[in-house]
Amino acid sequence: MQRVMRIIERLITEVLDDTKESLTGPEIIAMLLREGYNADEIEQALSLIFSLPEAIQARSEEVVYPAWQDSMRVFTPEERAKLDVEAQGYLLGLVGANLIDQAELEDILGEVTALQLSQVGIPELQWILGRVVEDEVRSFLLSTAPVYSSSDKAGIWWN
Repeated sequence: MQRVMRIIERLITEVLDDTKESLTGPEIIAMLLREGYNADEIEQALSLIFSLPEAIQARSEEVVYPAWQDSMRVFTPEERAKLDVEAQGYLLGLVGANLIDQAELEDILGEVTALQLSQVGIPELQWILGRVVEDEVRSFLLSTAPVYSSSDKAGIWWN
C-alpha cells in the first residue's frame, strides 16, 4: 500500500505542476513504469484516485445533519484568532468542495483550539486533517496535497 500511496502522491504532484506540459495517460503510465512501479500498483493507485469522488459521495449520503443542511458554520472568535486567514479559507474551501463533512469540520476545529500554538496555518491544518479524517485515502490526500497560498500565482486552494 505504501508504494501505491507514493504513486498517488507522484500523480498529484505531476498534475499540479503547472511549469511542465501536461502528460497524457499513456505517458504517465510509462513514466511510472520507468520509475520502477509495476502495472498492478499503478492500476491500484488509479482505481483509488478515480473511486475517491464516489467514496466521498457515498459517505456524505450516509450521514445527514438536518440542522446543518441549510446553515452556514461561522468561526468563533477563538477559532478566528487561532487560525490564520489562509487556513480559514482553506478549511472553508474543503467544506465547500465536500472534501470534509460537518462532523469532521467540528473535530478539526476542536483540534485547532486544543493545539498549544498561538497561530495555526495550513501546514498545521494539514497535519490535523491527517489525524481527524478516518478514511485512509482521503486522509492521505488531504494531508499531503500541495497548497498554493495567496502569494503564489495560482492564489487558490480548491476549485
